[in-house]
Amino acid sequence: MHEKYFTVAGIQSRARKTNMSIILKNLTSPTIEEAIEANFNEEMAHLGYRLPQGELHKTPELLWIYTGSLGPNAVLYSRFASDETSYIDARIDEMQAFFKTRTMDFSWTTDPSTRPTDLALMLEKHSFVYSDITTGMAIDLQALNEYIFINADLVITEIEDLETLKILQSIEISGFGASEMAAQNYYDSYAHTGFGNGTPWHHYIGWLYGEPVTIASLLFHAGVAGIYGIATIPQSRRQGVAAAMTLHALHEAIKRGYRIAVLSPTEMSYALYRRIGFQEYCKLIHYEWSAEI
Repeated sequence: MHEKYFTVAGIQSRARKTNMSIILKNLTSPTIEEAIEANFNEEMAHLGYRLPQGELHKTPELLWIYTGSLGPNAVLYSRFASDETSYIDARIDEMQAFFKTRTMDFSWTTDPSTRPTDLALMLEKHSFVYSDITTGMAIDLQALNEYIFINADLVITEIEDLETLKILQSIEISGFGASEMAAQNYYDSYAHTGFGNGTPWHHYIGWLYGEPVTIASLLFHAGVAGIYGIATIPQSRRQGVAAAMTLHALHEAIKRGYRIAVLSPTEMSYALYRRIGFQEYCKLIHYEWSAEI
């Protein structure tokens, strides 16, 4: 059951091919929701199969990751074959036992493709508590609005070596307020993936007057381009830096033949993404469970 390398299936109910073989051409529902879910899941699953201490587990019904005391530890998707309450209760008990033996809290995500549709109610009966929501947004890149203010002095380069990747790590800490250990986890997972053409991940740094001030990452998976980790150091915010970096990432996706881009906004970035043309398509709801219960 434990696999050190596993790639979440592309557009799950539409195609069973590799993530680079099918490019999504439109925003038709429910295909776009499924693509968003799959891209978001792959971003998390990446930690499971790339971190030295990570584990990625898959059954026909569940996908979950274990990455140790720093986390994340999570059930990423649930597609149960039966709606019977006793059956679902047993599967939830099994997952709780998996993490309890390791004395680890974990989260469980529900999304539009979750089966059964009332799984959240069953999770709550098993002492899961609502945590937060991830909003899935998408854009047709042929309808991209580029008439927004950007910082024309920003110079953007792609990361191609481990030394430059360390700069991304430092900006994650200052730009996101991430802990050093969490940023190290992402550094380690990206380092194990590598750089350049043929890799699913691409990372970028924006330089303002010779100083690194902003970052972004692209994940090509499930037929769409996922944008992650756009962060700007506090002293360079509200200067058109994040807008320039976002548009650059979108242009990189276009150059590689992608038609649809997806992302999840923060409260701070939501208005910017709406101006560019992103629209909401789905929400992923997260529940937390404590091993100490």
